[in-house]
Amino acid sequence: MIDILHLNLSERQRGLVAVARDLASRFAPRAAEHDRSATFPFANLVDLRAAGYQALTVPASYGGRGATLFETVLCQEQLAQGDGPTALVLAMPLHLIGGIAESSAWPGPAFERLCREIVDRGALINSAASEREMGSPSRGGLFATVAQEVEGGWRISGRKIYTSGAPALTHALVGATLAGTSATGVFLVPMDAPGVSVDPTWNGSGMRAARNDDLVLANVLVDAADLLVRREPGAPDATGGSAGAWFQLTIGALYLGIAQAARTAALDYARDRRPTALDGQAISTLEPIRRQFGTLEATLLSARALLYQVAQTWDSHPAERASLKALVGLAKATAATSAVAAVDQAMLIVGGAALTSDLALERLSRDVRAGLFHPPTLDAALIGLGTVLVEG
Repeated sequence: MIDILHLNLSERQRGLVAVARDLASRFAPRAAEHDRSATFPFANLVDLRAAGYQALTVPASYGGRGATLFETVLCQEQLAQGDGPTALVLAMPLHLIGGIAESSAWPGPAFERLCREIVDRGALINSAASEREMGSPSRGGLFATVAQEVEGGWRISGRKIYTSGAPALTHALVGATLAGTSATGVFLVPMDAPGVSVDPTWNGSGMRAARNDDLVLANVLVDAADLLVRREPGAPDATGGSAGAWFQLTIGALYLGIAQAARTAALDYARDRRPTALDGQAISTLEPIRRQFGTLEATLLSARALLYQVAQTWDSHPAERASLKALVGLAKATAATSAVAAVDQAMLIVGGAALTSDLALERLSRDVRAGLFHPPTLDAALIGLGTVLVEG
């Protein structure tokens, strides 16, 4: 079937999609084993670095590909069809670098230094912000992690949870409360710095290979220049909303990618399954099965169309970005809930065999549900959209 949503892609965009699709084909055969053993797929990182994928959103002036938000959405959607956990790990540096490049929220020299690390050395970064005491930082509150200013720098102590890709990270962006103040800061912390360790706590039912482990910082010393952002209470987001948009739309894309992998698995099964009751005919010939596939495809097409439209509008109308916040949240939440619905539909088509580890559907059904827990939830997105509508 013609992919109508890809028909109008530029030659550059088609090239980027091809890179992501090739990587996905390499990752797919490894995914089941890493899920079973809950181990990080380090071999995938080798392929990603060889393809320069980690530098996808690094500005071209620093040696990267300078991908737009829409281009990153396209690539992440493809990558996740091969391995959702790997796409999740890569979503973190891609959205961080893309959002910072767009907003110029960091000091120029610090941003260039990190970009060069990514391009030249294949650095892998993630933001370490969530804590058990406060939950997600998107909901407010002060960090329990504390940075104490010392001569020439800062000493940081604390514990972070849900640090995707923790065993493979080279750097972490650590959020901390600045001691003696109510201000917070974001610090660039090398993972090989003395006092940094990873506690392998992740035992989730889904995204097992992403290794969303705890990051522990015990009196870690960083330079004064490693304080990248200082934020006073009530101060506006220095990224102007770019960080949220890049995170939400790239996250939504990867869960739609997982759902498309489930659709493919169900299609393969339905075309091959020929029960004796059908006298040698595949179950894909049955009208009820085709109706179910139609329902699945309509769900995915609608969610992808919204996601693509919002991402393209974000790129092409920078002056309107402040007014797009509610639509960004809706696009993410719709993508996540639609992805879950589509995977569930795929499992119903296949039947009981979908619950066995012999088919990818069992793993995909666990991985896709993680999308429901990244902010915003559908309820929060609908409240945001309704508020904009009511208040005009």
